[in-house]
Order: sequence, then structure tokens, then C-alpha cells
Amino acid sequence: MNLTEFAEPEVFVDTNIFVYALAKNHRYKHICKEILSKINDGEIIGFTSSTVINELFHATLIGEVKKKYGDIDVIHFIKEHPEVISECSLAYSALDDVFDSTVVILPLTLEVLQYAKTFSKKYNLLFSDAIHAASCKVYRIRNIATNDSDFDRVDFLKTWRP
Repeated sequence: MNLTEFAEPEVFVDTNIFVYALAKNHRYKHICKEILSKINDGEIIGFTSSTVINELFHATLIGEVKKKYGDIDVIHFIKEHPEVISECSLAYSALDDVFDSTVVILPLTLEVLQYAKTFSKKYNLLFSDAIHAASCKVYRIRNIATNDSDFDRVDFLKTWRP
């Protein structure tokens, strides 16, 4: 389903929606910013997970380090120069944007992790994606805003793409 047509009361927001909204010139920037604005305006209840927050920080950090230092092995570079982490203002700003929004960050519980283990095998998902699906299952969320087609395999979720 196309995210521009989203008219449901609630949605789980995947990492790529935040990343596109924060990007300077991404082709999906406008629609992703629009859905996040609807959440912040109270038109839609938006949910996400601590795993999404971790992925957002990681993706933004990697991008910021590559932009500053070129095409390098970022993880290896950070291990040798850990001070680089605290210099990545965009990554911290991305966290602030989420923390200052009305998006509800769902708790990562043992129940969510147990479902994630099952869903990883059942739907052939990476474990982080299985955590997203499990969070939706446990908290009874039927819609996910994402550009990840892997969620199409999850029979209880309706995927909405930018």
C-alpha cells in the first residue's frame, strides 16, 4: 500500500521512514516527513521500538562518518578513533527528533523477544526486523510504515511504503 494513502488510526514506524525524513535530498523525504507530521499533530498514533532507535542512530552515524572521512571501513575506523562517535551531531540530532516527537517507543520485553525468535524463523526475517514485527503483534498494531518488502511476508501486518 502507498503511504500517501494512509488513513488508519495507528502505525509502526520503521527505521527507513525516519532516515528518509532526515535526509537532505531523498526522493521519499516529503512523504516520510508528512507521515511523521501527522503523528506529531495527533492525527495518527505512531509507534516504534528501541531497536528502530538503535538502527536510526547507527545508520545516521555511519553516513555521517563516511561523509566526513570518505569511503572507509567505518566500524574499523570508529574502533581505532572512538572519539568520532561524540563528534557526530547529526546522529544525536536524529535521536532528539524522535525523542521530542509524539512517537511512542514500545518496550522491548521478553514476550517481544520470544515472538521475534519465532517470527525470524516463520517469516525468514532478520532478527531486528522480527523484533519490529513482534512488537506489532504484542501491542496489536496492524500497520507498518516501511520501505522494506520483507514485511510483506508477515501475514498480520499491512505494509505501507513511501
